[in-house]
Amino acid sequence: MALLQQCEAAFGTADLYGVLGVRRGASPQEIRRGYHRASLRLHPDRVPPEQKEEATRRFQILGKVYAVLSDEKQRVVYDETGMVDEDSEALQDGRDWLQYWQLLFKVTVKDIEDFQKSYKNSEEELADVKAAYLNFKGDMDRIMESVMCADYTDEPRIREMIEQGIESGELPSFKAFVKESKQKMMSRRRR
Repeated sequence: MALLQQCEAAFGTADLYGVLGVRRGASPQEIRRGYHRASLRLHPDRVPPEQKEEATRRFQILGKVYAVLSDEKQRVVYDETGMVDEDSEALQDGRDWLQYWQLLFKVTVKDIEDFQKSYKNSEEELADVKAAYLNFKGDMDRIMESVMCADYTDEPRIREMIEQGIESGELPSFKAFVKESKQKMMSRRRR
């Protein structure tokens, strides 16, 4: 399956920039930061054993997306044509993406855990929650998927952040958030 199809299946978008959560025209530093954030969110070590296979697959796709957008020539081709050179060395399936990621960022599981502790309840997390709320117009499914280090246990805390933003007038009141059904909420928790 081609990379763009893999992205569509795994992330719900065939836009490589959307997978990393960055805008078209992002600087190399923004692309690297977007990849780093997405990697922390999707890292296979953060999921229960029964979800590890799917998390590893998504993590590998993420690595391929980063390989395309961090390579100047491949990025130009993608920007101009909307297509990816599937034969490039970076996209070959033999690469150990976990090892590549660790080499690139020199990150350990402890580093990820420490980051989670400092990120949760920080100003950065609050800004990310507000941005996700605005980007996804109150859709909690997509908000919970996009906020780094968030799992179902964090939903009440994230929901409270959004409610405070709505009450203060800082955030608009989106129907998708305010009138979310209990059924949709329970479905998200089961997932």
